[in-house]
Amino acid sequence: MGGYFKVEADNLGRLLKDLHNSQDNMRRALDALKDTGPKSLGAEALDNACDEFHDSWDNAIKKIADGTQAIEEKLKQVKQNYESIEHALRDAFAKNAK
Repeated sequence: MGGYFKVEADNLGRLLKDLHNSQDNMRRALDALKDTGPKSLGAEALDNACDEFHDSWDNAIKKIADGTQAIEEKLKQVKQNYESIEHALRDAFAKNAK
């Protein structure tokens, strides 16, 4: 049964990093769009479109980023739990091997 399930802490670490980067990127993109305006684009229609897009996606992107952060926090706990179990098993087998 154990052959069907395998956890690799290194891969969880990479996933954690990717989740963190994605939430940072979402927040930065939203902030960059908020800062876009007449001084940077010049065309009023384009400025208005950017404002409308920002307003419509602001809450959604914040929720996605917050959700990603919550997943990241839980995944950190999972990774730590698997690592501590792995260390405990390794120590137990090493002790019994003596």
